[in-house]
Amino acid sequence: MLILKHIYLILFSFLLVFNASSQCVGNQTYTINPAGPYNAGQVVTVTYTLNSFTQVNINWIIAFDINLGNGWTNLTPLSTPSNSNTNNSAGTGYWQWDLQNTYPSGLNFGPGWRFVNTAGVSNDWGSSSTGPFTMSFQATVGQFCTAEDLSIEVSVIGDCQTGGWNNGNCCPIVPFSIYSGVIDNLLSLNATSNDVSCNGFA
Repeated sequence: MLILKHIYLILFSFLLVFNASSQCVGNQTYTINPAGPYNAGQVVTVTYTLNSFTQVNINWIIAFDINLGNGWTNLTPLSTPSNSNTNNSAGTGYWQWDLQNTYPSGLNFGPGWRFVNTAGVSNDWGSSSTGPFTMSFQATVGQFCTAEDLSIEVSVIGDCQTGGWNNGNCCPIVPFSIYSGVIDNLLSLNATSNDVSCNGFA
């Protein structure tokens, strides 16, 4: 009998861990072209897919936040997240490219795609779709005098964290790493030029 209790306890613990790990953000994949390492001035195209989003107590997905290292410039959206809704009419709306937004919870967002709910309930409610979501963007490698961070991360945000809807069980925000590295070849200064391109250079 004691052995059976231990087996039940182990099984229950496993189910709790499995359930927690299977909630919210599902499998994430990406393509990046070219693959890197990069030189100054190169344009890089990223396609990112979130295969599924498991709703927790009707906490819907509301944003895809793109976090770029300071070595990137000219971030440009190419395609909006597919599958914008609708498993529920209250989750209807559209995805909007947004460089800066502050949610009611004080969460600072942008750049990235933010869901605008048009069902007449609240703009801060998310999309009721569970995915998959695929989107793409381009970024350009800047020209600098010192090595600069070229990391690329995408974070999936639910409306529980934004203050749009919160019933005590938020999905965690865990950045998904797409690329990490620095500029391979830095800007070279022309000896015949009189222009000063970097602060402090003579």
